[in-house]
Amino acid sequence: MILRAVTLGLLTTSALAQSPQSLPPNYPTILDNPDVLVMRVHYGPHEFVPMHDHSAYPTVFVYLNDSGPVRIDHEPPASFSVTRPPTHTGAFRIAPGMTERHSVTNLSELPSDFLRVEIKTIPPTDLTEVTRGEVESPLLPGTHVEFQDTALQIDRIVCPPTIPCEATPLPARSLLVPITDLKMQGPTQKHSLTPGQVEWLPANAKRPLQLSPGAQALRISLLYPN
Repeated sequence: MILRAVTLGLLTTSALAQSPQSLPPNYPTILDNPDVLVMRVHYGPHEFVPMHDHSAYPTVFVYLNDSGPVRIDHEPPASFSVTRPPTHTGAFRIAPGMTERHSVTNLSELPSDFLRVEIKTIPPTDLTEVTRGEVESPLLPGTHVEFQDTALQIDRIVCPPTIPCEATPLPARSLLVPITDLKMQGPTQKHSLTPGQVEWLPANAKRPLQLSPGAQALRISLLYPN
């Protein structure tokens, strides 16, 4: 189910080019290429993360666990607080580009784990609304498009519990985000992935992506030209 809300102002190309000066250790980088910057984020139970900056790139957040509420306090002159609601494993949120400087407080006894996928090269006129993608129940096997516009597509790939499954190749470079432990046969190699890891997939692969029985993953595909 996709929920849309809150249209935000567009950013200029110069604003999108900004990058954070420094980040706390809660945000280690696990992939950095010309298209995306991926961070594996962790907030411990009741952890306070001091004031820090984030880039102005549009961002896809992929939630890796069931967590509690998190308060985000923005620095003056904005000076406002928002509380991110509890998250659910496999859900995602798409946020338009905006420069942020804030601190974070985990209000729960549960940790909060997610991926922050910053999209560096997406057209600045795209992704002007916050979009949330929840996890359907029950999950049906197959490849399901959960978000699509002219520049971005997000598929949820779900394999049956007892047999492998295939995802049709796309004419787009993509990021595979495991929601469960899985084994994958990609265009060039076969290996295992766990939640919190990612795999970069080239465009126009010559063979389908094969995933192991019971696997679940999101595939974030960039539909615009290089």
